[in-house]
This record gives sequence, C-alpha cells and structure tokens, in this order.
Amino acid sequence: MNHAKQLLKKYLNGYCTQEEKQQLYRYLLQSEAKEYDEVLHALWTDLSGVSNPDSATSSRMYQSIVSNEADAKQRFSSVKNWAIAASLTGGLLVLAAWYYLLPQAQTHETQYSEVKTLVLPDSSIVYLNANSKITYSDDLAENATREVWLSGEAYFEVTRRQATYNQPVKMVVHTAQVDIEVLGTAFNVKDRRGITQIVLDEGKVRLKSPKNDHELVAMEPGEAVQVDQQQSFLVEKIGKEAHVSSWKENELYFDNQSLREIQQILIDNYGLQLRFVDPTIEALTFTGSTPADDISVLFTTLEKSFALRIEEVGGVYSVRRKP
Repeated sequence: MNHAKQLLKKYLNGYCTQEEKQQLYRYLLQSEAKEYDEVLHALWTDLSGVSNPDSATSSRMYQSIVSNEADAKQRFSSVKNWAIAASLTGGLLVLAAWYYLLPQAQTHETQYSEVKTLVLPDSSIVYLNANSKITYSDDLAENATREVWLSGEAYFEVTRRQATYNQPVKMVVHTAQVDIEVLGTAFNVKDRRGITQIVLDEGKVRLKSPKNDHELVAMEPGEAVQVDQQQSFLVEKIGKEAHVSSWKENELYFDNQSLREIQQILIDNYGLQLRFVDPTIEALTFTGSTPADDISVLFTTLEKSFALRIEEVGGVYSVRRKP
C-alpha cells in the first residue's frame, strides 16, 4: 500500500515515469474492488491515448479526485447515519480517503527574471533561479528519505539530519535525467533542454539513474557533472572559481562563454530572444560579470567589447556588428 501511495503521489505531481504509471495501473487492477473499474479504464485510456501524459494525465486525474473529494464532503454533510454513508460508491470512498491520506504537495515556481529563496520543512535552504519549479511534500521533514523534484535551476544547502539508530536521512533531488542523492551538502543543479548539470561545492553526492537506481558516479567537491537523457555523463574538475551559482548573488558571471551560450541563458532565465544578423558573432567569447537584474548592462558591455549594436525590434533583440 505504501508503494502504491508513493506512486499516486508522484503521479498527481506529474513525475511518474511511464513504467511507474503502469505499476500503478497494475496495482489497481489487482484490487478486488469492482468500483475501481472506471478509474482503471480512465487511467489506461490516458496512458495509451494522451500525447503528453506526464502533464495532461496528471492534471485530469487530479481534477477528478478533487471533484470526487468535494462531492464526498457534500454528501457526507447531508447524511444522518453510517448506513446511508456506506451506500456511497465504494470507489469514491476509497479515492477520497486515499486523497486525504496523501501528504500535500508544495510547489514553488519562478517567473522570468525572478529568483526566490525557500526554506524547506527540514530547514534546508533552496535558491530557486528564474523560470524554474520545485515540488516537495509538506511532510518532507518526517520522511526517511527527503524527496524534491526540480525543473530549471536551483542551489541547495541541505541540512544534515540524523534519523533513529544514528542513520542519516538522505535527500534525493529528482530531475528528468538523474536522481541526486545527498546528505549535508551544498550544490547547484541546472536542468534544461534534456541535460542536467550538477556542480558540487561541499559534501558528497551520488548520482543515480531514475530508471533503475543504478549509480552513475560519486561526486567530490569542485566537480561538475553533466547527465543527458541516455544517462551518459561527463565529469569535469572546475573548482569554486567557476562562479556557477553567482546568479543567487544577483550576478551573471561568464567564463570564456560564447555569445551563443549567453543567448541560451537569456532565453532560459529571461525569456529574451536574440537574433544574430551575422552568424559569425555567435562564436565570439566573453569573460566577465554583470548584474543579473539589469540586462541592459550586459548588452552595453557586449556592444563595447565587440563593437556590436544590439537593438530591440518587436520583442526580438538583433545583434549586428557596427559599420
């Protein structure tokens, strides 16, 4: 039952893999309650017929359960005895009870250009970068394993916790590509466009495949690891001078990065579109820093550094060489 509840929780939050959805379906299928038939049929239809089941299916299922829960509340308020209450559809009762027993998910999102500082229920601190989303259960501090789900970019300062029998309580940060298992640790995670990058400042981190829990690599401080959708990974020694997490101090720091890479950062974090009139401009590299909350300073710096002109027309910034 506990595993099924965990699957349902992940499903409602939109983080179940296709395999986990099938596991949930099989669990419900094995139930002897005939009232599950409609739920099973709806879940199977969603799994097989929705082009983007991670978002569409979870949304429909969530709305269905919330609707049933509200209906159950209304009907319970009008009944006068348990005999009438027991006449309610068994499946509805089970679903409503199951929903009430589940810890509630807490979700925080940032807009373009916005950075948030969050304190999790276990006192860990998370700096959430622009255009990012983090989800966790409100009983995070009580669990044997603290789990959070991230898309976008965040910096974690994880509080070390001791459980019973002196066993440390680990935290697992889930991204689409990799599970990041930590104890008391400080690290930066960026999950964009099918690639997750982890940069470790303090402590130790183990990276595992979300598909089979196979360990990919154990990280040491000063290392950066990139993991793609096939769980292929690249380890690099970078040191703290890389300033990967300078964004949380309101600073954009670039270390010999091409204007094409800078363009992608502006798309990810600010929703800005750049168009290079001359394709050779993309290969120019820049090292330096500018305020994160004033992109005009970056544009002015780039213009002066490379004799460029950056002009905004119709929401798109055109980048061209000065005549």
